[in-house]
Amino acid sequence: MLGFFIFAAAFVTLLTLTVRFGGLRVRAELPETKALGLTLGFVGLMLAAWWFVTQGATVEARILSPIILPSPMEVLQAFPKLHFEQGLVRSALTSFGRVTVGFTLAAIVAVPLGVYMATFPPVSAFFRPLALIGAYVPIVVFVPLTLAWFGLNETQKVGFLFIGCFVALLPLVIKDIANVPAAYLEVAMTKGASQWQLVRYVLFPVAQADIWDHLRGVYGVGWGWIILAEVVNAERGLGYLIDISNRRGHTNAIFAIIIVIVVIAVACDQLWRLGGRMLFPYANRK
Repeated sequence: MLGFFIFAAAFVTLLTLTVRFGGLRVRAELPETKALGLTLGFVGLMLAAWWFVTQGATVEARILSPIILPSPMEVLQAFPKLHFEQGLVRSALTSFGRVTVGFTLAAIVAVPLGVYMATFPPVSAFFRPLALIGAYVPIVVFVPLTLAWFGLNETQKVGFLFIGCFVALLPLVIKDIANVPAAYLEVAMTKGASQWQLVRYVLFPVAQADIWDHLRGVYGVGWGWIILAEVVNAERGLGYLIDISNRRGHTNAIFAIIIVIVVIAVACDQLWRLGGRMLFPYANRK
């Protein structure tokens, strides 16, 4: 425990010194090429550190045992076996389908409900407990609950992802609608807009770019929950492969599957980002 405190203190101290004496400017614009270079620099530094602590021909010669942290080459060597013997691609497609279906169902319910809760106080008062669940109830508690509600079949996994995405998305949609300036409503009302027209043509259009960004974020979070969704009675899926690899002590396979999850999540995030730029070119998309 002391080692963690020392590491945290050293990291914050080094970061603070860099910010304090590095000549950085507050909220200064950073060219995209330079930002990409810094990001790649961090990735390269992490890969170099990973190689350094796992190099060695024998376990005794390594700083970290392969059970704790396999080398980059050992992780790469796990991919062929995962693909040919354990159906890595099929499991990835299964997990993708589960995340997408659960997220889509959550968006269908959470977006209109969040719009109405932020717009009409009676609706907000009635459904307020749903918004509080996401803030105070850990998502992991829904694993045994969905098992009790839906059993051990596919419905349980999609249901868990639905609940997880829903409780994360609902407060964000409420916040986006609530942040719409009142001036827009006042102008529309002076033009004779009805209550429904205020929702349909003012509140939602003004907030939709921000809602899109939050949809993008929650979809990415759904990939973080896929492991919990597939931990029980899953015949396939990336979470299932991680559980099997853990039981067999194949740490290198676990890292390989984590890389696959990250790659898929990042690819989907970039597609969401591209969609946002196309749908809302007026917004400053990052």
